[in-house]
Amino acid sequence: MTNRRILLIDDMPAIHEDFRKVLVRAAAPELDETEAALFGDETQTEATRFELDSAYQGQEGLAKVCQALQADRPYALAFVDMRMPPGWDGVETIERLWQQDPLLQVVICTAYADRSWEEVLARLDVRDRLLILKKPFDSVEVYQLASALTAKWQMAQDAAFKMAGLEDAVQQRTGELRAANEALQHDIVQRKRNEAELKLAASVFHNTMDGVMIIDPERRVVSVNPAFVGITGYSAEEALGQPSSWLRSERQSSEFYREMWTTLEGQGHWRGELWNRRRDGEAFLSLLNIVMVPDSDGRPERYVCVFHDITEMRRKEERIQHLALHDALTGLPNRVLLHDRLGQAIAGARRDQESLGVMFIDLDRFKAINDSFGHDTGNDLLKEVADRLRKCLRASDTVARMGGDEFVVLLRRVDMPPNYGLVAQKIIASLSMPAMLGGHAMQVGASIGIACYPDDGLDPVELMKHADAAMYAAKAAGRGTYRYFQAAMTEKAVQRLRLEMQLRNAVPNGELELFYQPQVSLDTGVTRSVEALVRWRHPVLGLVPPAEFIPLAEATGIIEDLGDWVLEEACRQSRAWLVQGLERGKIAVNVSARQLQQRGFVERIASLTQQYQISPSDLEIEITESVLMANPEQTSCVLARLRDIGVLVAVDDFGTGYSSLAYLRRLPIDVLKIDRSFVMNADRDEGDAQVVKLIIALGRALKLEIVAEGVETESQAEFLRSCGCNTAQGYLYSRPQPSAQIETWLRERHGEAATAH
Repeated sequence: MTNRRILLIDDMPAIHEDFRKVLVRAAAPELDETEAALFGDETQTEATRFELDSAYQGQEGLAKVCQALQADRPYALAFVDMRMPPGWDGVETIERLWQQDPLLQVVICTAYADRSWEEVLARLDVRDRLLILKKPFDSVEVYQLASALTAKWQMAQDAAFKMAGLEDAVQQRTGELRAANEALQHDIVQRKRNEAELKLAASVFHNTMDGVMIIDPERRVVSVNPAFVGITGYSAEEALGQPSSWLRSERQSSEFYREMWTTLEGQGHWRGELWNRRRDGEAFLSLLNIVMVPDSDGRPERYVCVFHDITEMRRKEERIQHLALHDALTGLPNRVLLHDRLGQAIAGARRDQESLGVMFIDLDRFKAINDSFGHDTGNDLLKEVADRLRKCLRASDTVARMGGDEFVVLLRRVDMPPNYGLVAQKIIASLSMPAMLGGHAMQVGASIGIACYPDDGLDPVELMKHADAAMYAAKAAGRGTYRYFQAAMTEKAVQRLRLEMQLRNAVPNGELELFYQPQVSLDTGVTRSVEALVRWRHPVLGLVPPAEFIPLAEATGIIEDLGDWVLEEACRQSRAWLVQGLERGKIAVNVSARQLQQRGFVERIASLTQQYQISPSDLEIEITESVLMANPEQTSCVLARLRDIGVLVAVDDFGTGYSSLAYLRRLPIDVLKIDRSFVMNADRDEGDAQVVKLIIALGRALKLEIVAEGVETESQAEFLRSCGCNTAQGYLYSRPQPSAQIETWLRERHGEAATAH
């Protein structure tokens, strides 16, 4: 339908009335002459009548145009008066109207003929969009302009609609083309991505370090990668067409493989460890992943097997596990594994109502060898002991190293507990055999404690504790033997532990004291020297005999602190007697093997003699024959350095060991002390007498001073004097006494000697 809406913008109301008569006429039966000329003989119909709106200023006209546009009922034509004071003029009004509705047709209405319309057209910058209606206007002209321009608007509107439709079609087609192009580009990108992924997959397949084997639904090999060739040793040509089981080893059962394939078919994948075999026959452990690749119907199309060789990794894990449960030196089970096995053995023995035995083994004389010959030799000896223990036992038994020189044996299914003693004897005999290590014959013994399940304990801790207590009983019985556990041993072990703790505090608590026993010249009666002997005044037990705490101190390492205290106290006492002017001779101090192995031992003695302002020659160091011969080369170096600073060296308990005359001749020693076991019967036993004579003759040949220990009777002293012995020590002259009593004895003895001369 044609848009016949017109807006008249003029400040004269009369103009609006005239326009209304011309453009908006209701149906009427009669027409005047002017109307007849305009409309003809027919009455104006709805189709020819215009819809006219009025506005009296430019601002009002612009508002109506905006409202019409918002209501989607735009005006087709506007008649605009050129002059509408005091508001906008016609030109400004037209400019603003066109800013809002560029399709609006405009007719300028003016009564001034002298205006330059060229200037108006130039100002509006249009020449073909404006018509001018001069006032007073002609009704026919108004009507014709209205008809023509509304038709023109309609044509322009229709053209715009067509253009808009064409643009929509173009845009739609453009969109379709763009979508098609984007789809094509996506396909190209996807194809390139797929190609890249295929290329990457092929690269991974050929370059991965994991072996890859692809199997068809018939479980035959259709492809392998280079890593597969490297791991298995089979070429790709050899692999193609082979059944999937061709690498199978005999380490896993057929049932294992059936379960593997059942899981794979049911879940579509399987992961686990599999033992396979290389081309050269070597078995290897692989960590295998198998994935089923289904076709469009979900049936298996391919199986992809990816694996890598974990044999070496497993070896390392087993090695770490072995190190965690075994002794690094001997390879025997350690404490952790022993307790585990002992627990399992007890559970089995309880179930089967059987007995089992636990042996606690401690080596005799090992510490002396280790300290004298060094840790390397000691380690070699421990490995030799471990090997001998294995050979003494059955495969079902367990031997473990607890640490140091302590071993434990677990005996299963032995018929009768007394048979444990037979095994212990076999072990003792084996370990007592000499072992050649580093060119030296090493000989150790063993003390063994035995505890039996269920009589001596129902759990690993209790059995081990009681076997340990029995072992200490074996040591107390003279070593080189075995003892079964008895209830009383537990109390002894507790006492021993308590005594050890108290002994550790004896030095700082000032509980130690030195007693002194003189060594007297058999010819003149003059005191040659005094031997310092340590005593422990226990606050509860009283005076503890050295035989009870010295072995404990040596076994626990306390002897180092204890020996250092004895050295310093002897030096202090020597200085005190020197200041008093007391004739005391030298002070002899016993030194343990551990002290000789200490770094700076000689320097420590030199420092003490300087600190207390005595001469090193005022000291005499005593070592036992067994310590001397345990490592004669190393001991000789230490003794030589002692002699270099002026300290004398004495060999104590001579005759009880196995001294080599060749070594004895070269060792830097000054004194031989004959052990009291030979002296006590020498005056009435021919055998002991001959030993004493031989030792004295040996000492004189080597130009050594001879001291006889344990002299208790005048008959013994006379016998020694007749054999040419120089000096005697024993109860005949004095018991060991505290420093105050020995001072009195020395003064009295010195007076007697002076009177005799």
